[in-house]
Amino acid sequence: MTDKERTIYSKLYDITSENLQKAGGNMSCTPKEILMASLELKPDAADFSLVYDIPRDMLVHALFYITFRRWPADDEIEKLDDKSLNDLKFKRETFKSVYESTERRIRKGVVNNYIDHTNEYVYSTGKFKRRVRITMTKIKAKIPLKWKMAVKGFLNKLLGRG
Repeated sequence: MTDKERTIYSKLYDITSENLQKAGGNMSCTPKEILMASLELKPDAADFSLVYDIPRDMLVHALFYITFRRWPADDEIEKLDDKSLNDLKFKRETFKSVYESTERRIRKGVVNNYIDHTNEYVYSTGKFKRRVRITMTKIKAKIPLKWKMAVKGFLNKLLGRG
C-alpha cells in the first residue's frame, strides 16, 4: 500500500469518526491504528500482534476485525467476555477461542504471531520437514497399489522378512 493510499484511508476514518460523533455514536471499538495496520494484511491473514496491547473492552472487537474482517455479534461478545478472569487470562482465552474458531478454519485463515501459552500447537518438526512429508504423501497417493505391493514384496525379500 502506498503512502497516498494510507493517507486517504486515514482521512476516511477521520471523516467517518466525526460523522458518528455528530450523530451521537463513536468508533471506539476499532482504533485507527488497528484499521490502518489491518489494511496491510492479506485478506486471508490475521496478525494477532496488532492487538496484544489493546485494552480489554476493545479486544474482542479488534480481534474479530483483524481475523474475520467483521464486527462481533452481541452473543459472541457475551460468550467471550468473562468478568471473572483477570486481564491476562481473558486475553489468552479470547485469543485461543478466536484461533480455534470454526469460522477461521472454514475460511482457512492464516494467523501470524499467535503466542499459544498452552504449547498445544507446538510442533517438533520444522517447516521444511512438514513440506517434504506432505509432498511425499501426495506422491505416494498417486502411485498405483499394484506397484506399491511389488515394492513392498521386494523390500521384504531383501530384508529377509518373507
